[in-house]
Amino acid sequence: MNTLFDKKPLTGFAGLKAHWKDDLLSGFMVSLIALPLCLGIALASGVPPMAGLLAAIVGGMLMSRITGSYVTISGPAAGLIVVTLGAVESMGGGDPLTGYKFALAAIVVAGLIQLIFGLLKVGKLGDFFPSAAVHGMLAAIGIIIIVKQLFVAMGTKAEGGGHGLLHTITQIPDAFVTMNPEIGLIAMVSLFILVGHPRVNFKPIKMIPAPMWVIIVTIPLAHLFDLFHEHHYNLVGNDYVVGPKYLVHLPESVIDGIVFPDFGMIGSGVFWIAVISISLVSSIESLLSAAAVDTLDPYRRKSNLNRDVAAMGGGSAISGFLGGLPMISEIVRSSANIGNGGKTQWANFFHGGFLLVFLLFAKPIIEQIPLAALAAMLIHVGFRLASPKEFIHTREIGKAQLVIFVSTIVMVLATDLLIGIATGILVKFVIHLIYGAPLKYLFRSNFDYEEADKKTGIIHLRHAAIFSNYLSLKKEIESHRDKDHLIIDFKDVNLIDHTFRTHLHELVEEWKKLGKEVELKNELHLIPVSDHPMAAKVAKNGKLGYDEKLSSHQVELLDIAKSNQWHFESGKTMSFEDFKDFSFSRSGKISYAQNLLSGSFEGYRFVFSEVVYDTDLRTKAATDLLPALIIKPEESNASWPVFTMEKEGFFEKVADLAAGKDIDFDDHPMFSDKFLLKGPKEDEVRKFFKPALLQLIESNPIYHLESNGSKLIIYRFDKKKKEKEVAELILFAKRLVLTIDKY
Repeated sequence: MNTLFDKKPLTGFAGLKAHWKDDLLSGFMVSLIALPLCLGIALASGVPPMAGLLAAIVGGMLMSRITGSYVTISGPAAGLIVVTLGAVESMGGGDPLTGYKFALAAIVVAGLIQLIFGLLKVGKLGDFFPSAAVHGMLAAIGIIIIVKQLFVAMGTKAEGGGHGLLHTITQIPDAFVTMNPEIGLIAMVSLFILVGHPRVNFKPIKMIPAPMWVIIVTIPLAHLFDLFHEHHYNLVGNDYVVGPKYLVHLPESVIDGIVFPDFGMIGSGVFWIAVISISLVSSIESLLSAAAVDTLDPYRRKSNLNRDVAAMGGGSAISGFLGGLPMISEIVRSSANIGNGGKTQWANFFHGGFLLVFLLFAKPIIEQIPLAALAAMLIHVGFRLASPKEFIHTREIGKAQLVIFVSTIVMVLATDLLIGIATGILVKFVIHLIYGAPLKYLFRSNFDYEEADKKTGIIHLRHAAIFSNYLSLKKEIESHRDKDHLIIDFKDVNLIDHTFRTHLHELVEEWKKLGKEVELKNELHLIPVSDHPMAAKVAKNGKLGYDEKLSSHQVELLDIAKSNQWHFESGKTMSFEDFKDFSFSRSGKISYAQNLLSGSFEGYRFVFSEVVYDTDLRTKAATDLLPALIIKPEESNASWPVFTMEKEGFFEKVADLAAGKDIDFDDHPMFSDKFLLKGPKEDEVRKFFKPALLQLIESNPIYHLESNGSKLIIYRFDKKKKEKEVAELILFAKRLVLTIDKY
């Protein structure tokens, strides 16, 4: 059954002609998010604010035309702050301008190396790095960003000397004591907006991105505190100074802001450490970001990761040559692009174009932005990277994952990024050796291939299936693309690690999209080390498994399943295929499903689950849980019209007056007043929503109802998951199908 998103958007100039309105609007909305973030990332990196805008402009207007992705947004990223700042400080000798020029040279060389990586098709190396080490590196970057930006947010400075970050951390209490109250207030208001914005459901507020709200609110505060003129003020007997140094400053003209790199240190070791750090982190983040954004693309397009890495490398080299920062395919702006309806890479182009317009004509406004507001944005970004949820989620995957994760964080904070991620990989190797992985097969899989028939092949895997030998197995699997059915036999395997299972699951899904099957067989002798669906699995003779016990919530759900004569599957599972292709799944990546209830009723298949999905792809900690019920006809040829039924508030009504997309029913004013009903084929939707169905919905105005053409999904607007609400949801769904069957 075809869905609304099966017809993929055109690309190139044909795509521009077909989708320019969607991409233009999305590009503008993304530019509102990108403007303050680019400025903040540049300042946190120890370079002029214009450097961040240059990177985004080059990434959007130039590299969008050659990138291998479809809806990603290119530009500077918070994850690169630490390596760029490290390059500036290590090569500057105390002179920021000198360090900036040397760092630009390192960015150019690192970009060229990354370009070569892409041309040599090393995108597959993204599968090598263990996820716990990578996310540990990102969490450590988040902590460093928070520590560094706290001083900017409080209007103070960390004293030099000491031993790097640890010395800086010891100065935080004193920074709170000596905080400039007016600057600190601006930062606190900014953080309040950033934290509160996602929790506000008021349409006018939601329409404007949180970073832009920060700018809208803090510029008047800058005027209130008169930051445009240096002056003293007294508060509680203490004397404080504020002035223009607490505001963003841009050069008089764009030409004045162009700074060329200095390659004078190209022969030094510190230069090449900077180059390796920038190219490595940029490549890893680009690969992770592009792959993550692909999971959100409603049209299921798959990026050419090698081409994307090459494009980001070339873009970084051009940006660095002009005085800009390195760039990647950035996750937050890319997901915002999808959420705002961006269809092609022209949205990235328009985003860069709008930023160029801002740089050329909005200088007077940009120079009114307080630095404390930008610092608050970066603290918010850093906290999301190093959120306590990250530690909790990693522990849920397994104790070993947490050890790797924490080891990487500690070593990054104590030394640098390269040593930190190398430590994480080393710890992972040690754990695998303890689990029983043979030293001989750490870097290559041990397997035999058997030809079952013309359409079926079998790979007999042995010993350990771990992150470092996955690439050799992947190469073997890819060599049998001509098969319709490929079996991977785990009978003689004693260990499968988390990273290996995650990559293999993604490959299985990729084959499924091609109408082919990769079947995983004979895993029963292995037990997971936790209840996470992608947890490592070890041989049963170990003591590393977990005891599954039903919670009181699961016991209640089991009773509901029994009362309906349905099947109940406790715990977490990757079987969430039914829940794809709906509006909620386009706002975040589904991580797993849990507590599955399934059964039949009057010719329909019912599947209920608590779907856990990640709305912030920079992390791996899922942030939202949706208890939802799927209904699909047991007859494969049955279908429904595509539609979405949402709650309708005042501003949705105003928007409908302008766009005219709401489908109303004159004989049912209550329904028309409460719900926003949309669908591409209005006649079919009207035919489906007969009076009996409208009456049922009017008497139960608490449910979201949506069809993707082959399935219906129902969930409460408030997303409650208590057992009482689950039972009521199932009852409503039964009444719904009985009502549908009347006509």
